[in-house]
Amino acid sequence: MARRKQLTETLKGQITNEEREERLQQEEKLKDFSPLQEKPPYWLSTMAKNEWRRIYPHIINLPISELDSTLLAIYCNSYAQYREAMADIAKDGQVMFEKNSRGETVKKKNPSVDIMNSMSKEIRGIAGQLGLSLDSRLRIVGLDSDSEEHDEFGAMAIDDD
Repeated sequence: MARRKQLTETLKGQITNEEREERLQQEEKLKDFSPLQEKPPYWLSTMAKNEWRRIYPHIINLPISELDSTLLAIYCNSYAQYREAMADIAKDGQVMFEKNSRGETVKKKNPSVDIMNSMSKEIRGIAGQLGLSLDSRLRIVGLDSDSEEHDEFGAMAIDDD
C-alpha cells in the first residue's frame, strides 16, 4: 500500500529542488477547489448539524474543500446515530428481556449496542480521512514519528561490528 502524501513544507525526506517545485505546484492546485461551506446540509438531523458546527472552525484550517462535504456529513450523521444509540443503551441497558414464542422470558442484546459499535468504527475511519484524529493531524503537519527516516551513518556504525 502506498504511503499517504504529506504537505511539502512538512516533508522530512530529501527531495530535489525540481521535485519540491512540482509538489508545491500540485499543492497550490488544492487552493483552486471551493472552500468548505460553513452551513451544514439541510438534510442532516439537528444533532448532526450541531456536530458540523462544532468541528467546522477547527476543520477549516486543514486542507479540506467543498468536495469533502459529503464525507463530513456522513461523519456528522454517524456521530448523531452513535449518540442516539448511546442514549438508548443508557435508558434500556445493554441487555433486554423479551418473551419468546413459548412465553418464556429470554435475555437479548440491545440492538443499539451493535449500532453504537458500527458507528464508532465509521467515525474512526472518517475521522482519519478528514484529519479529525490526533495521528491524522500529526501526519498533516509532519510530526509523524513513523516516517521512514534513515540514518545511513548510524546504520554504517552499527554494521561495523
